[in-house]
Amino acid sequence: MNEENVKIAKIKKSCHAGKVVSNILFIIAVIGCISGLVASIWIFQSGRKFDDMLIEARESGYASTTDKLVSAKLFNIDLADADDLESDIPALQEAIDDHPNCIMYGIYTLAMGIFAATVAVLLKLINSVFTMIEKEDTPFTDKIRKRVTLVLIVSSGLLFFTTNAGLGLLGLLMTWAVNTILDYGKTLQIQSDETL
Repeated sequence: MNEENVKIAKIKKSCHAGKVVSNILFIIAVIGCISGLVASIWIFQSGRKFDDMLIEARESGYASTTDKLVSAKLFNIDLADADDLESDIPALQEAIDDHPNCIMYGIYTLAMGIFAATVAVLLKLINSVFTMIEKEDTPFTDKIRKRVTLVLIVSSGLLFFTTNAGLGLLGLLMTWAVNTILDYGKTLQIQSDETL
């Protein structure tokens, strides 16, 4: 087995590992999406009962609420003050006045479910790249280059809109660099195939 075949075998092995991990993360994201959507439906349909349960849980010490719904090193999701919610739609404003926490938590869980769905789609795209590279004879084909570029653009867009515009722009620069590297690799692959 020559050196090129050994390196291709290593690429395929790493892509197989990436495929397995992205599948596991995809399943977790789908579970998160379904959980967020089901929770938001339950919260919305609970209405005033949800607010009463939340007040009772606070008073009994079983729950405490802060202004941060989720806080992590990469991102924060800040809760709006339920008293600040308002709408121009009379029926929605009536619901907000009657059970503001239900509306606020329902919207946040719905947003988290949608975000998890977006992550699931991205993970499926990433998985398709690993699968494609694992099946191809070489990773330097137009098909793979286009798919890798698509995944990196979508990832950069997700970073741009969810975390930080600077990270999104850095992701786009990385996309450009990886695209040109793959293009150069394709040129070298063609030259190598012609000399054989």
